[in-house]
Amino acid sequence: MTIKELTIKSTEAISHFKDHGNYPKENNLFEYKMALNTKTGDSEIETFFKNFAKDVIAFANGNGGIVLIGFKEDKSTGEIEDSGLKLLDIDILKKLDLNAVSQKFKKILQTGISIDLQPFQITTRKFYSLLIQKSNDIVIPQNDFLDYKLAKGDIYYRDSAKTEHANSSSAEFNRFLQIKANEKSKEFMSIWSNLLPEMIDINPREVLIVNPNQNKIYGFNGKDNTLSGSSVEIDKSQDGIFNIILNAISAGEIGKISDTEGKPIYKIVGEISQGGTHMTISSLESVIKGRTVYKFTNVQMKIVIHSLGWVKDKKFKIEKPPKGTIIEGFDKYLWEEVLDQHTKHSKIVFTQASIMEIIKVIEDESMHLELFGKLLIKK
Repeated sequence: MTIKELTIKSTEAISHFKDHGNYPKENNLFEYKMALNTKTGDSEIETFFKNFAKDVIAFANGNGGIVLIGFKEDKSTGEIEDSGLKLLDIDILKKLDLNAVSQKFKKILQTGISIDLQPFQITTRKFYSLLIQKSNDIVIPQNDFLDYKLAKGDIYYRDSAKTEHANSSSAEFNRFLQIKANEKSKEFMSIWSNLLPEMIDINPREVLIVNPNQNKIYGFNGKDNTLSGSSVEIDKSQDGIFNIILNAISAGEIGKISDTEGKPIYKIVGEISQGGTHMTISSLESVIKGRTVYKFTNVQMKIVIHSLGWVKDKKFKIEKPPKGTIIEGFDKYLWEEVLDQHTKHSKIVFTQASIMEIIKVIEDESMHLELFGKLLIKK
């Protein structure tokens, strides 16, 4: 998770604390720390690293994390004590220079870790949340730092609500590798589904994307578990293989293009009829929620789309929309995408240009009562 995503998660958790007294249990995202272990003469930086260095590295090697400081979890009952921080701890965290912390992590790991430290209050009690962003690389101490309980070459990661030492044994290391392999698989699937949302319905490892305009081909790199692109010479002449395949697709003869086992070389998952980048309504909602200061639901977003005059019904169907759902003249913002030429399965998709138009309406508080019958709540 990014710092921005972690901030949203942290804000939601704190809101639940305040409104309902609900606390999440320690897990691979959340950890609690009641107070700082301090030593006379230590600087704020030294105190921070003695208390958090190993956990920060572990969360960075996982999916990122949030340490809520001023809380304690009773391991036997799962109850959370929210006593708040002592004045000394508050003073240390308040004075902490995050830029200096980042520079020190670079010396320890030879790479940076993105963190943020945010204060908050519950009644008169004061707390801090420490946000640790997921690292794209596995971060490993380059030397021993015994004061911080870090050993050269050791891999720390977050699993089952605990900080684990991956290379403490062969079994532990194999488990860590399996977790990272699963993450890479999810990342790969995410890349494909962002490019073509329909790709989620088939195995993306079996698909190649060809960009004839730039003589590029993209596909799954099994060695590195990544999406890779390579330059390739594409014969775009009328009798070239590229046009033979396209003509076969157009003529409905794609089943005839197969390998010796009769399996199609590739599957058609739809065509981008309007050109350019498009997204599903769930992706659109996710992007807008990341950019607006207001909370809203999928139903409320549909109301906004209707208010813009793009569709005829506030409760319009996304999958197989009835004829006339989309009002003509707005294909700059949305259109009906045919996903399967055989079954004629279709859905409404949106363009990048639609994002700002929807945000403008959501951000205009003067329109909330008219559209939703109430004011939207700020995050």
